[in-house]
Amino acid sequence: MSDKLHRRKQRELFLLEQFLVALKLVAEVVEEREEPDFILKIDGQPIGLELTELFISHEGNGNTMQAQESISSRIVALAQRFYESSGAPPAHISMCFGPGHDLRDLNRDNTARALATFVQRLNLVVGQSLNWHSEELKYSLPHEISFIHALGVPSYDMAHWSVARAGWVATLEASSLQSRIDEKAKRLGAYRESIAENWLLIVSDATKPSQLIRAEESFEPHSLKSPFTRSFFYSYPDGVIVELGTKQH
Repeated sequence: MSDKLHRRKQRELFLLEQFLVALKLVAEVVEEREEPDFILKIDGQPIGLELTELFISHEGNGNTMQAQESISSRIVALAQRFYESSGAPPAHISMCFGPGHDLRDLNRDNTARALATFVQRLNLVVGQSLNWHSEELKYSLPHEISFIHALGVPSYDMAHWSVARAGWVATLEASSLQSRIDEKAKRLGAYRESIAENWLLIVSDATKPSQLIRAEESFEPHSLKSPFTRSFFYSYPDGVIVELGTKQH
């Protein structure tokens, strides 16, 4: 399994587990796979579950928030690996990339090394914190980076590196959900070759601006049509679950 596929499956499993907790449903994950993504056992019965994420975009030039989030996350993860392999003291890092910058133009390796070097030079001790803004001249970093918060921590287990993000909340639209249902329904025949009963889980991860979506009170979930046995919209991390359409019997 490639690293990219491994990371995707880890994320899917995490979102599935959070969904099951929010739904208060006891289920055993029997198998991680493709078509469908998971085989579950619920009350002794095998259930196939296909998981997909719902994204929004406020940009029309192909520079989507989803792509920006993916690039920034990879840069920071790479920077953390460079930093920790150097043997520098454990550090908890949160940072922002400035809005309006196309991160696709960045050399990811060079940017990650610059970030790692920046934190190394801080030589943080436990409990010491520092906030850096792009206006400061003491340290030079790529202009796409606008802010860094660094904190010295006791161990690498506490040394999380992340990208802080914000965005506008988009309204959940039935058309977007129906489009995603229809897209996945094209593969339902293949899923049924493996398992008769299949559920569809559509996830919105509100920790990411590209998935910051909320259902209004006027939203009518039962107006949607789905050939899956059960279909759900799940908003993480607030735990909102909406069953879509009607149960198939």
